[in-house]
Amino acid sequence: MKKNILIAAFLAFGFAAQSQITIDKADFAVAGDWFLTADDTLISLTHSADLKVAGANKTWDITSWPNKSNLDTTFYANGFTYPGAPAGCNLVSYTKDPITLEEFPTYLVLNNNGLRYLIEAGTFGGSEGALKAYTFTSTYGTKYKDSLENYFTMLLSDIGLNIPLADSIKIIYKININSEIDGFGTLKMDVGSFDVLRQKMTQTITTTAKIRNTITGTYIEVPGGIDLGSGDFTSNSYTWMGQNSGQPYLTANEDTLGNITDMNYMVASSRGFSTSLKENKIVRQESKVYPVPAKDQITIETQTSKMVSATLKVYDILGNEVMPAREVEVTSGLSQLPVNVTNLKPGVYFYTLSGNGMNTSNKFVVK
Repeated sequence: MKKNILIAAFLAFGFAAQSQITIDKADFAVAGDWFLTADDTLISLTHSADLKVAGANKTWDITSWPNKSNLDTTFYANGFTYPGAPAGCNLVSYTKDPITLEEFPTYLVLNNNGLRYLIEAGTFGGSEGALKAYTFTSTYGTKYKDSLENYFTMLLSDIGLNIPLADSIKIIYKININSEIDGFGTLKMDVGSFDVLRQKMTQTITTTAKIRNTITGTYIEVPGGIDLGSGDFTSNSYTWMGQNSGQPYLTANEDTLGNITDMNYMVASSRGFSTSLKENKIVRQESKVYPVPAKDQITIETQTSKMVSATLKVYDILGNEVMPAREVEVTSGLSQLPVNVTNLKPGVYFYTLSGNGMNTSNKFVVK
């Protein structure tokens, strides 16, 4: 039988920056936040090598080259009021099926000490627990280790095995993580440049298989010569996060050869990408939109420190661009930009204004 019966899906937050920054609880998402991300699974060896660079005052530049696929929006909700959230959960991240609107939640514990993912004991699972994804406060050089042991069981017949005096199998797995903030500098993206911390996390999953003896009712070691997938699997992941970014701007995963094979990156967010950039690098800006909901026209109201030329784009909730991009002049101080939305169907949309140091976004509703 092939190895890797257990396929563990594990998310991790992480970090990098041009000038040294510190990440703490206030820099993560809160209930009501949303983040639109895209995937890229076509990463060249050159780009892989560039992403893996560690150290102080580094630059990671992904402008122009990422492929955009599997656009998805992650929403955040209050863990105390979210239906079905387990005890101890105070924050929930979830995605939605675009057709059925079914929600797929991940349960989190966020406090001043760090961020942890709750792992529940499901129908086939063992004891519940929580695994650390980040520790606070964090800055360049911060390290931590954490581990969690769990298990799941299944009938031998479900995996096509017939072992005398045995009816089920228990896969015991232990996840060990070794994390370090190994870089800081600037992350350059199509939506702008951001001061970030970069976290490298090494995850080792050790699996052990045992079968249940039908006479004694206890789980015993698998007889010699039968391979049920015991062993170790080690992988590295990288994450880049900035102050007030809510969740990582970029996450990337390595394969067994040491090459980054896939990454997930932020396209837009409810926070408008207004994160931890130095004041002399960006145009100080604010924006809001009214009326809510709108029918024929919205007005984007901006407050900027100087006049800039920017590109206005409008997306639906799945990240599809629903109006032709247009160049606009944003005057210094308070200005109002009318946008005709009569051709948009009722629903939730968001806009971005970007270019020449300006990066702001917000959502609006068409009725």
